[in-house]
Amino acid sequence: MKHIRASWVLRAVAVVALSVPVGHALVRGQRGRRNRVPEASKLLESLKGLNCSFPAAASATWKGNEPQAQAIRLASPAVLTAFDIDTQDGTAEMTGGNLRAPSRVTVKLAGSTLHFLDMGLDGAVGVLTVFARESHDSRLQAVYSRASYAENGASAPDPPIMSQFYGDCETGR
Repeated sequence: MKHIRASWVLRAVAVVALSVPVGHALVRGQRGRRNRVPEASKLLESLKGLNCSFPAAASATWKGNEPQAQAIRLASPAVLTAFDIDTQDGTAEMTGGNLRAPSRVTVKLAGSTLHFLDMGLDGAVGVLTVFARESHDSRLQAVYSRASYAENGASAPDPPIMSQFYGDCETGR
């Protein structure tokens, strides 16, 4: 009898668990609100182009087995341009003077952030994130992160290269 009751209880628990939609889980986010997929920013959704400028940066490398990071103010800002942005299709073109060569990238609008993902054939990855938050003069705050690693032979392999650039973007619609 106990075996039958336990089996029935397990089935009842499974039915209740499966009938609760995932979006209604009792997971709490900031300030006690339920976690929800945020509504897409209309400002970011309407963008067709961006001219970004990054006057500050940080880079890191390994010295021995320890990562070492350093923040710097650049002598001249690094620049990055995104154009032909299509948030519905998830694509854009991106180029950047001293940051990268022109190429087609993947775009993802998630709430109040717009991400541009560039994965190179050499293993390098770059991510431009633009926030729906103004810095000044209607420019939007942004960060560009890049990581790469290429083995340079067995005798003296280069360490991985990681960098992050901080600044903002002028918008084009």
